[in-house]
Amino acid sequence: MSLTELSYYFRKYLPYFILSCLVFLIFFYSIKLTLIYIDSNKTITIYTNPIFGKISLPEIPNSSSSAGFKFTLDTIEGKPITATDTAKVYFLPPYNPRFGYSEKIYLFAKSFGFDTEVVKHQLSGKIATFTDKEKTLTIDISNFNFKFDRKVNNELFSSPQLTIPTRTVIENKAIDFLKKIGRYPDELGKGTTNVIYLKYNPINQNFVNVEKSSQAQLVEIDFGRPDVDTFKVVTPKFFTSQNYVIMLFQDNEFQIIKSQIAFFEKSEEQIGTYRVKTGEEAWAELNSGMGQVVAGTQGQKNILIKDMKIRYFDPDIYQNYLQPVYVFLGEGDFVAYLQAVKF
Repeated sequence: MSLTELSYYFRKYLPYFILSCLVFLIFFYSIKLTLIYIDSNKTITIYTNPIFGKISLPEIPNSSSSAGFKFTLDTIEGKPITATDTAKVYFLPPYNPRFGYSEKIYLFAKSFGFDTEVVKHQLSGKIATFTDKEKTLTIDISNFNFKFDRKVNNELFSSPQLTIPTRTVIENKAIDFLKKIGRYPDELGKGTTNVIYLKYNPINQNFVNVEKSSQAQLVEIDFGRPDVDTFKVVTPKFFTSQNYVIMLFQDNEFQIIKSQIAFFEKSEEQIGTYRVKTGEEAWAELNSGMGQVVAGTQGQKNILIKDMKIRYFDPDIYQNYLQPVYVFLGEGDFVAYLQAVKF
């Protein structure tokens, strides 16, 4: 075929080709627009399984209402965000006192340095208490959650041999101690740890945080529950955990100054699925005074909220559920929680 003939046929059939392409594009986009229209008018079914009925508010000791505050949202998104339509709620089974608890609590007491030949426990309800002139230990005989406090004074920190070991050594010592007394839950072992450096303040006879280990006299190791359904976990105080060991190191030895395990196992069988408040609904409820403020008020009433997320609340006192909450973080270490599920 010559170039002249090729040019002739090209010009002859070009309009048909262009017309075919236009018909195809019109047909293609008509179908696409029809599918988009159908999809936009679909009724979205959200699966829920609210087996527990109405979920009570999380109990947060020492929290206060968000009423009286003026909040301004200053996040990257610039508006309240809804992270999920539904979330799971886990049942926290209650425990009854176990047969043979007496032997175990006396092993606890010995591990904390009590002379159990002299010091005997006092039982009030489910709480057994050991106390002497220097220290106090309380144990819940139903689940063996405990709290230990040793009296502190300047003499305890006057020794020049006080040392702060590496983070790894600190964590291992704390974990070994909890394992020794049999109160290191598997779930805590899968969670996070945080080391906080402390210094004794003789004025108020309490501890203050310091940034560097070289400034510290003792250390706190916090143990946190692992993420729940990809959501992180928060505690009643937010910045620290209710599961901790505070230790003082001297040469190669250490003393437990304070310690607590307040941990409640969640059921893997009794799980509900609940609708979650939208970001807009949660923001409106925070402003209407329904939030629970846990940190950072300091007399300031105008709060700039810099972050807003959903987290699971890990209680330090027994309650029925492990449930999600909205967490609002603001300037000045402000923290407020708001129940996330709705029913």
